[in-house]
Amino acid sequence: MTTKKIKSNIYKALENIDDSKFLKAVFEIVSAKAEIVQSFEISEEQKAILEEREKEYSHGKGKNYTWEAAKKIIRTKKNAA
Repeated sequence: MTTKKIKSNIYKALENIDDSKFLKAVFEIVSAKAEIVQSFEISEEQKAILEEREKEYSHGKGKNYTWEAAKKIIRTKKNAA
């Protein structure tokens, strides 16, 4: 069984478990092996861009994209770089 398939099976199995003590134990095991990223930092420039986009959106000037359209835009920009 591939690593990808094992992960998929684990995700599916966890979805069906409601025992919080068991899930906490599993989380402790997994978090000990993997670095879990809780947050990340962005630059001042990125913060400014996000703030500007938020203003545009709140004033009805922001653009809305479907997930597929956003992925296409990102791919286009990556290819142009």
